[in-house]
Amino acid sequence: MISFGYHPISDEVEFILSRSNFDRAVVIDDEVSELYDAVQEVRTSPDLDTGLPAGLYWFLGIQSPLLMQVSTGPIGASSEFEIDTWDDAIEHPLAEAFRWAENLWDSSSKVPGPVFQVGDRAVTVPAGVDIEIKARIFLAPSWSYRVRGPSGLQSMLEDKLAAIEFAEQPEDWVLGERSSAARLGATLTRTKLKGRFADTVYSFQATRTVFRPYQFKPVLKLLQTGQARLLIADEVGLGKTIEAGLIWTELEARHDADRVLIVCPSMLVEKWQDEMQERFGFDLTQLDRAEQSRFLEQHREGRVPKRKAYVVSLESLRTWDGLEELQENPPEFDLVIVDEAHSMRNSDTKSYQLGAQLSEWTIGSNMVFLTATPINLRETDLLHLLGLLEPADFDTLEDLEARLAPNAVLNEVGKMLTQGNATGKGFEEVLAKLKGMVFEKAITLRPEFRDLKEVLKHPPLSPKDVAAARGMISKLNALSTTVTRTRRTEVDEKKALRDAEPGIEIKWSSLESAFYEEFLKWCSLRAKLANTAMYFSMQMPIRLASTSVHIAARSVLKDDAEYWAGDAAQDRGKNWVEPHPELVQAAKQVLDSPDTKLSRLGEVLAELHQLGRQALLFTWSKANLRYLQDAYKDKYRIAVLNGDVRREQRRTIMKDFRAGRYDFLFANRVASEGLDFEFCSAVINYDLTWNPMEVEQRIGRIDRIGQQSEKILIRNFYNNEAIDSRIMFRVLQRIQIFERSIGELEPIISQHMDELRAAMDFTLTAEQQEAKTQQFLTAIEAQREGVREVADSAAGLIIANDVEIAGFEEELVSSGRYLGQVELAHLLDDWAHADGGDKITWVQGGKLIEFRGSTAMAARLIDLTQSGRRTRAETSALVVKLQNNEPIYLSLDQELARTSEVDLLSATHPLVMAAAEVPGHRQARFASVRIAANENIAPGKYLIVLAHAEHASRGGDEIWGAAVDEAGANCGEGPADALLAALARGSLEEGADLEVAALPRLARRARRELEKRHRRVQDERDVEEHALIETRRAILADQHERRLRGIQRRMQTMLDRERGHQVLRMVEGQRTRQHDRYQQLIAELEAKKPPAVALSYLAACILEVSA
Repeated sequence: MISFGYHPISDEVEFILSRSNFDRAVVIDDEVSELYDAVQEVRTSPDLDTGLPAGLYWFLGIQSPLLMQVSTGPIGASSEFEIDTWDDAIEHPLAEAFRWAENLWDSSSKVPGPVFQVGDRAVTVPAGVDIEIKARIFLAPSWSYRVRGPSGLQSMLEDKLAAIEFAEQPEDWVLGERSSAARLGATLTRTKLKGRFADTVYSFQATRTVFRPYQFKPVLKLLQTGQARLLIADEVGLGKTIEAGLIWTELEARHDADRVLIVCPSMLVEKWQDEMQERFGFDLTQLDRAEQSRFLEQHREGRVPKRKAYVVSLESLRTWDGLEELQENPPEFDLVIVDEAHSMRNSDTKSYQLGAQLSEWTIGSNMVFLTATPINLRETDLLHLLGLLEPADFDTLEDLEARLAPNAVLNEVGKMLTQGNATGKGFEEVLAKLKGMVFEKAITLRPEFRDLKEVLKHPPLSPKDVAAARGMISKLNALSTTVTRTRRTEVDEKKALRDAEPGIEIKWSSLESAFYEEFLKWCSLRAKLANTAMYFSMQMPIRLASTSVHIAARSVLKDDAEYWAGDAAQDRGKNWVEPHPELVQAAKQVLDSPDTKLSRLGEVLAELHQLGRQALLFTWSKANLRYLQDAYKDKYRIAVLNGDVRREQRRTIMKDFRAGRYDFLFANRVASEGLDFEFCSAVINYDLTWNPMEVEQRIGRIDRIGQQSEKILIRNFYNNEAIDSRIMFRVLQRIQIFERSIGELEPIISQHMDELRAAMDFTLTAEQQEAKTQQFLTAIEAQREGVREVADSAAGLIIANDVEIAGFEEELVSSGRYLGQVELAHLLDDWAHADGGDKITWVQGGKLIEFRGSTAMAARLIDLTQSGRRTRAETSALVVKLQNNEPIYLSLDQELARTSEVDLLSATHPLVMAAAEVPGHRQARFASVRIAANENIAPGKYLIVLAHAEHASRGGDEIWGAAVDEAGANCGEGPADALLAALARGSLEEGADLEVAALPRLARRARRELEKRHRRVQDERDVEEHALIETRRAILADQHERRLRGIQRRMQTMLDRERGHQVLRMVEGQRTRQHDRYQQLIAELEAKKPPAVALSYLAACILEVSA
């Protein structure tokens, strides 16, 4: 079928190109742009006298489909024309247009190929200005280009531009132009920013957090594999939220965290929002019901923002009716973080089903579970969590047990490392226990296993050998890339002692005691009316009286729901009874007498204030918070936190309290959940809640990593006349909550809370209450001992041999495998120089920089937004300041950034990302730099060659360096590390020259060292990949055999029930399908080819190390 057509709008080329492919195009009196790349050949004609209407003509079904663009002439109406075969006698306007088109094609001039592609870099002639090609058009007789340079967007003719030519080898570079040290530094920094190197930690010094090495364990595991599917199982108070934020920061710097979802308990949603914003600069949108509806609609229409971060409560997400629709068409997230992930451990729950769905949302990306209680989990619970993270590896309990079996052998070796009587034969005998295990080859084929055996041949081992062996065992651990756990005892920081003294016993006056007795009678009447236990229906009034008889007295005389509320008001309910006369009289007398407890609080506040200690005071009642504040606000600087305080105001209060603008903060449960007060050193429990874990949370707000005081003071008010207060104080003392953290007891205490509440039955005698209390304590102690045993045995198999972080900071700083703030400041300075901005100004002794830009720099930031790598909200304010040459202040100091409103300069800052996209037209391929000598490198001159090694490890690419001295002797990686370390510190200086004639020879020798390393690493990668394939093969074979055995068992069961041939046919079908599936998986495994290690050279450098 031959099809001709006409479209009246000549500019809508894309409309016609979407209909079909064209071999030819002829353009009449118009420019050529995108059409050039869409067809095989384009010709142009200046002929204006065609007599044809302006527009686009297409001719399909002929031997070589043709498109004609006519820019001038009358406008016609759209039309199409179809015939089976062509006949020269056909008369039709489109047939006439076709004859014109063929005639013009023969007489037109071919459009020559352009020298430059869109996105290319070039230089102007003769000025040599660096530019980037943004668009191109052909208007006979030549191409012209829309380019961006220091002066913004301009049009340049092709003959006024020149291509950038680079020599390919280091030995050529050293004979070429020598760049400045600053230019070399900027080139290397851009390489680090764009390379996503597995040996570079982008999150180091990149956040507003205090550096703690153990919090980088998860990041290091991410770098080992290139993907984070992790269970972070640190003990309470070690900062799992910080670790999750560091993973997010690391992925963000690698451009792998555009879409993020955080799932957490509802009480922690705001904490996550605050923590991510304040410490990491990430904005989280709460996925509430309205936002869930919006997300679902956007997902249906394919409009979910490319870059967006959400936080949602576990409770809300679990009950979202949109989950069913998303199961059919899952959304994609780059990173999902689940806090309190142990809620997903039971496969029979909705929470687990939600976890399975979240796993689907992160196939091929990152998923992180946070939990403090893995050692309290049964093996099946752990299996379920690991199965959500790695479904293919942890299908059944047998899979988990098979993976854990080698860990027992490796742990035994680990225990022997420091034993003086260990022998080489003894190590060999222990390692021989791996023989016959499902994962034997997965361990023994690994290069680390070979190296471990070599180290263990010659005991006793030196400290260096022990450290090396532990590192190898860690890598061989079956769960080394999936689980990470840090215990408080492992953290090299002083642990603050909890000083609780004996407790502060409040002895009521006779009037206060009399009121309490009448108040309990009133509560008893109301409980009987409700036909419920008094400790159940009257919990709030009883707690109120125990907390403050004066507030309770006010509640009797004045009906105010706030008296009964923690953070939510409660209605009277059906069991309301008017206060009896004796109670009313007692209430009036109490209010006319001094408040014993309030007076004692005054003494405690005075003591703490005199000691210079900021303190948190906790009470559950909002009315009591106001009462206490009114009593002491004229004497001390007091802030109050409760559920009525808005999020922004809460953030301001926290910042002011941290800055020392308040002496005390009075709070209810709001402050005990998720907020960190490690700068505080005292807690006052004005009342004791009925749940021990709430008291633990209160104390845990200050008993955290980062607490500077050697001793934290805990002041607990209790009253033996108040039954609940007496019981709770005794329970809390017995479980040692005032002496140490009891976070590991949370599941146990939750399990036995009913027993504790039963002890609060006010109808029981004192002896009966004591017996119930003892039952609770006995149960807790019995299970606590069980937890200890589990922690010492099974948990060791799961979590032992964690990633080594000893010396992590020193090694990172000495090798320069991070991005320093001063380094990034020099990069911005280089960008400003290239794009017409001002030189940066150093402020406050180098802690801040002032940065002023230009319109060209603003345009690069706009490009960043248009590419989807940053949102308009993240860049708009910066764009305006760059356009107007207004100052932008950036902090180079983490602590200053944390306590001020100034952004921290880091790899993820939009300005740094824009600066990374501006390579100079004379790339710094060769320079001479000088640094100071240190313990890692001797004075002298070195020739260094740096290279980008692609796929150098499972984690990704690496930066390699090789150095030789003036005689050509190999000097290892030390000089290159010293160069990168100086770059990160921002301390590169201009260096001296070496004899030019010797440079190519030295560069070749350094290059050969890199090529030797290339061969060695490729061999290691091949062995490692073979071991990984064998691991996967072992998993598949083991699962296959177990499933076949299961099918056989089912068949035998049915045969025993005499179901005969029908059963045999069905089971045979199952067996066939299982075989087919297994063969398919094995075939896919065999077909999977690991990427080859590839080497590309970056730069050569003379390094002068001064004494």
